[in-house]
Amino acid sequence: MTQDVPSYPFSGAKFMSVLEKGHYPFKAYPKGQTPTLLFPGCSFPSQFPRTTDALVQVCREHGAGVAYDCCARSAYYWGETNLAEKCEAKLEQRLARIGVRRVIFVCPDCQDYLEPRLAKAGIQSVSVYQQLKEWDFAPRGHIAAGEGPLADDEWPVGALFIPCPAKLPGSHWNQDIASYMDISALEPLQAPCCGLKPSVASKGPETIKKLDDRIFQLADDRPLYTSCASCSGQFARMGYGVDRIVHLTSVALGVHEEPDAVHALANRARRKFDKNLEPLVGAKA
Repeated sequence: MTQDVPSYPFSGAKFMSVLEKGHYPFKAYPKGQTPTLLFPGCSFPSQFPRTTDALVQVCREHGAGVAYDCCARSAYYWGETNLAEKCEAKLEQRLARIGVRRVIFVCPDCQDYLEPRLAKAGIQSVSVYQQLKEWDFAPRGHIAAGEGPLADDEWPVGALFIPCPAKLPGSHWNQDIASYMDISALEPLQAPCCGLKPSVASKGPETIKKLDDRIFQLADDRPLYTSCASCSGQFARMGYGVDRIVHLTSVALGVHEEPDAVHALANRARRKFDKNLEPLVGAKA
């Protein structure tokens, strides 16, 4: 990344973010060669461990390996650009060592941040929604447009929060989702950032609360859908009921799962010892 970013003064938020994300201690990579690799990032396994397990199984059955690591974007946008560059370089070396040619991203932040660098290395980046579509993996859940009792594979109509990276010019994240699954019943919100970007978080908790209160006001107690696990966890921590926060990948995999912000650290820490990283023997790549 070559974009200039401000260097924010020391704060608790910066310290905690850079301490872990810039020195991610829970890395786990396949040992064998895997041309296609699922990269869940750090937030998705933290907030949605059961959905992560379901997605890992699907990917391994289709010949993809799995790696747990942090993209280091948080360190970069807190102004620690040298540290972020070192993390990116090491990540690229790990991918090269196991022969990765395509990375499947579950997090829009990770894909937006790493895609330019990976492209220079000849590695293709795809969203999880694009990859599931290419595998002809039909969504196991869908948004119910009508009223009344819901079937086991249905989710209620609600509001759609679009994460910041998906709002950027040139992003195809939202198009990938809409191409893979029917989200036409959801109302997209004209909403601000969830408050996790350093440019917002550095202004303090009052600013963050003001932004999230605005999002919750727009959502109006409806189910709040998003494709960003970081946003999901933020909404849970800021008081929007976890039973009303839905990740679209959970819908796609048919896993009724609420964001687990309370156990986020433990959820991602256990991935360091995960043994289900290699493609399944005999899987079709």
